[in-house]
Amino acid sequence: MGDPAGIGPEVIVKSLASPGIKGLANFVIVGDRILFENIFSSMGVKESFYPARIIKESFDISEGDINILEPAGPLSCPIVTGAPSLEGARKAFESVTLAAEIMRSLDNNIKTCLVTAPLDKGLISKVYNGFIGHTEYLKELFSAKFVVMALLGERLKVIPVTRHVPFSEVSALLNQDLIIQTIKEVVLNAEWISGKKNARIGVAALNPHAGERGKIGDEEINIIKPAVEKAKEKFSNIEGPIPSDVIFYKALKGEIDIVVGMYHDQCLAPFKMVDFDNGVNVTLGLGYIRTSPDHGTAFDIAGKGIAKETSMVNAIKLAIQSLTRY
Repeated sequence: MGDPAGIGPEVIVKSLASPGIKGLANFVIVGDRILFENIFSSMGVKESFYPARIIKESFDISEGDINILEPAGPLSCPIVTGAPSLEGARKAFESVTLAAEIMRSLDNNIKTCLVTAPLDKGLISKVYNGFIGHTEYLKELFSAKFVVMALLGERLKVIPVTRHVPFSEVSALLNQDLIIQTIKEVVLNAEWISGKKNARIGVAALNPHAGERGKIGDEEINIIKPAVEKAKEKFSNIEGPIPSDVIFYKALKGEIDIVVGMYHDQCLAPFKMVDFDNGVNVTLGLGYIRTSPDHGTAFDIAGKGIAKETSMVNAIKLAIQSLTRY
C-alpha cells in the first residue's frame, strides 16, 4: 500500500476501480483494511472486501472482490492523510515485507507479481536500519545476486548504474564490473523493455563532454569506455560512452532505445520531464516481477482526490503482462 499517509492508497483504489484493470487478475491489497474501505467509500465506489489468507502454499481469496491482507498488529496511533509519521512508515514497511514473504512462500505454479506503492525512504530508515529503497530491500528479501532499477515510459527507457546514493559518492562507486553487470541485465531484458528484437543500448558518460579526453574527469577513460568495450565482446548494439546532453536527445529521436546512465538523477530528470505521468519502475534480476509507479508519496496532495493513477495503472498492467516471462 505504500505510505498510508501518501497518495499510494488513493492511486491503488483509483486503479482497481478503473475499467482497464478490472478482470485482468485477482488482486490482493496488502495494507490497512479500514483505510482502503474509507477511500473506496469516499469515492462512491461500492466494493466487497474479502479477508485474504495464506493456507500452506496457496491463497484463500475471493474472485471478483477486493481481497485485503493486513500486516499483524494494530496501528499504535491514527494515520493522518498528508502527514508523514513513523507509524505510517512502519506500516508501509510491514506491508511490503509481508507481500514479498507471501510471494516467496506460494507454490511456484501460482503466477504472482508485486506492485508497490510509494513510501518515504527517510522515515523507513528510522524504522528499519539500513533501508535505502524498494530495489535494495527486495534484493535482500529475495536473495537476489544482482538487481537493476529500470524506468520505462512511452518515450524513454532508462537504467541508472548507481541508485539511491549521494552524488558525491557516485564516482567512487563506479567500476567496470558494475557497469558490465548492469549492461548484461539490460541486454537480457532488452526485447520486452523496448518492444524491439534488436534494441539499441546507449551508455551515458559521467562528465561533461564525456570527460573531454580526460580534461574534465577520467572516469570515461578508466572505467566507462573499457566496460562498454568488454560488453561489446559479448553483446551487440551497444554504444558509449555518450555525453548526457546528447544521449537523451538521441533517445527521444528514436536513435537509441534504452539509456544506461551512471547515476539516479542523470536518468530520472529527463525521464520525468517526458514520462512523469505514465512511467513505471521495474526491478530486474529479482527472479520475481516487481513494478511500481515512478512517483513518490506526494504528501502535499494526499487526501485531496487529485492524484493521477496513470502510472499505477501502467505498473499493474506491465506486471500482469510480464507474468508470461516467469
